[in-house]
Amino acid sequence: MNISKQSLRPFILPIVLLVIMALLPLFNQSGFTLNVLINVVRWLIFALAFDLVAGHIGSVSLGQPIFYGIGAYLTAYLAGKLGLGWLGCMLVSAFFMALLALLAGLAFFRIRHVTFAIGTLGAAIVTQLVANSAEKLTGGALCTTGVPRPQLLLPFMESAIKISKPIQFYYLFLPFLILTLVVYLAVTKSRIGRAFTAVREDEVRASAVGIYPLRYKLVAFALSGALIGALGSWQAQYVTVICPSDMAQDITTSLLIMVFVGGAGRLSGVIIGGVIFSILPPFLQAVGSKYFQPAYQQILYGLILVGVMLYMPDGLDGLASRILRRFRGIRKEGV
Repeated sequence: MNISKQSLRPFILPIVLLVIMALLPLFNQSGFTLNVLINVVRWLIFALAFDLVAGHIGSVSLGQPIFYGIGAYLTAYLAGKLGLGWLGCMLVSAFFMALLALLAGLAFFRIRHVTFAIGTLGAAIVTQLVANSAEKLTGGALCTTGVPRPQLLLPFMESAIKISKPIQFYYLFLPFLILTLVVYLAVTKSRIGRAFTAVREDEVRASAVGIYPLRYKLVAFALSGALIGALGSWQAQYVTVICPSDMAQDITTSLLIMVFVGGAGRLSGVIIGGVIFSILPPFLQAVGSKYFQPAYQQILYGLILVGVMLYMPDGLDGLASRILRRFRGIRKEGV
C-alpha cells in the first residue's frame, strides 16, 4: 500500500506535539510548567472545536462560551447533587450541549455572515447575564463552589484514586485532546469535510450539486458544542468553582486570535495559534504583571487580529507555507 508524503503531512504536527506534551512532565513537574501544559491542552481543544464552525463552515460563532459555561454548571449539578462520576458528567454535558447547539443552530443559521456573529454574541451576553442573576440556580456573582474532584477506579484496585494533583489532572486530560484531534481529522478529512468546504466557499453552488448547507452547518455546530460542553465539564471538576465569567467574551477573543492568527480551517494553523497564545499569557504575567495585565493583553490581541485579517488572511500557517514554497523554489533553481 503506497502512502504519499502529502497524505501523511496533516498528521506530523499533531503527533510531534502529543509526544512532546506526553514526555515533557517527566522532565519538569514544576507547578508553573504543569499549569501551562494544562492551559495548552484546554485551549487547543477549545480552538479545534471552534474551528470546526469558524474555519470549516465559515460561520464565526461568538457564542461558543455558552456551551462551555452551561456544560460546567450542568456538571456541578450532576456531580454535586446526583453523584455522577467524572466521565459520566463529561458525556452527559457533551450530549446536552450538542442538542442545545442543534436547536440554536436551527434558529441562528437562518441569518448569515455578520448578522450570524452578532446574533450569537447577543445570545452569549444574555446567557451570562442570566447566570449572573439566577443566584439560586448558579450562585450568581458568588459562583458555584464545591464541585467534586474526579475519582478514577481501575479494575485491579479496591478503592478509587481521587484526582487532586496537577500531574494527575494533566494525564487524565491529555487523552481528551487526542480524542478531539481524532474527531477533527476524521470529520475534516472525510466526505463531510469536503462538504464543509463546499458550504464555506459557496452555499448556492453547494446546493446545486446536492449538498444541503443547513445539514452540514448543524453537524459542525453540534460537534463543536459537544466538545466544548465536555471541556466545560472537565474544567468545572478541575477548578471546582464555576462563575458567570466563564462565559465572558474574552474567551471568544482568545479563540478568534488563536484560530485566525494561526490559520482558520487548517489543523496546523490552529495548533500553532493555540500553542502560542495559550503559552504567551502566563509567560507575560510571569515576566511582569504590571505591564502585561489581562486588559492590556486583550487590546494587544485585538490589534494583532486586525493586522492579520488585513495583511495575512491565511494566518501564520499560510505564511509558513509560502516561505517553504519559496525556499523550495530557490533550491530547485539552484540545482
